[in-house]
Amino acid sequence: MNKNDFTHSFMKINATGNDFIVIDNRQQLQRAEDRELWARLCHLKSGIGADGVLLLEASVRADFKMRYINADGGEVEMCGNGARAITAFAHKALALNKEIYTFETMNGIYECALDKNYGYRLKMTELYDIDKVQTHFPNIASKSAMYLNTGVPHCVFEVENLMDFPVYEKGRMVRFDERFEKGCNANFFEVLLPGHLRVRTYERGVENETLSCGTGITATAIAAAKFYKWKEEVLIDSLGGRLAVQFNEDFSTVYLCGQVQIVFVGKF
Repeated sequence: MNKNDFTHSFMKINATGNDFIVIDNRQQLQRAEDRELWARLCHLKSGIGADGVLLLEASVRADFKMRYINADGGEVEMCGNGARAITAFAHKALALNKEIYTFETMNGIYECALDKNYGYRLKMTELYDIDKVQTHFPNIASKSAMYLNTGVPHCVFEVENLMDFPVYEKGRMVRFDERFEKGCNANFFEVLLPGHLRVRTYERGVENETLSCGTGITATAIAAAKFYKWKEEVLIDSLGGRLAVQFNEDFSTVYLCGQVQIVFVGKF
């Protein structure tokens, strides 16, 4: 292998425990469909190690296009933490020098702004299919449960003793249940204080518990707000750090807020 093979730069970015390989692909040097490459790069032992890959591409509808590829190499519709990470990439690495960014995904147009309190504030434009799928699982003892889609499908369960809860075992059971045609993410939470939760998530595509899942955090906050009639903001502690979800009365406007850190820059 000669030095010309090492021509593809990337940035490793962490968004409250979700880590991503972020690549400027505006010149279309990489194929999103190259599942084997992305799975290899995401592998912790033999690759770079990440929960997924973010490709920043050109868009005629927005500032840029985001393509998100899970650690298994498959492309999915949306990733909340990834959206904040790729906005940080556009702002810091590409020096687009804006306060508010718009970007295109498989699902539509999103908006993410710099926020002095939380780092980055992502407007979540999708919330639908609430309770469309029945969420009773005999092997999951939950106080309450809800199915909803915040860009990707999620089940949310309120449980006791969350830190001792078998998230991998129960989450995997939900993820591969036959009632979900394309699989489903599973989120388990407990209430710490009114308007303040702790959450753990089994993430589809990663096929394991992750330190944080942005769309899952959003889904969990909305479900808990509906269960407990909370207003305006829910704080959520994930294993990767604290996020906030802000919303209006009918949940027609929802924001996911949290910090982003650039870990390192490299080439593959």
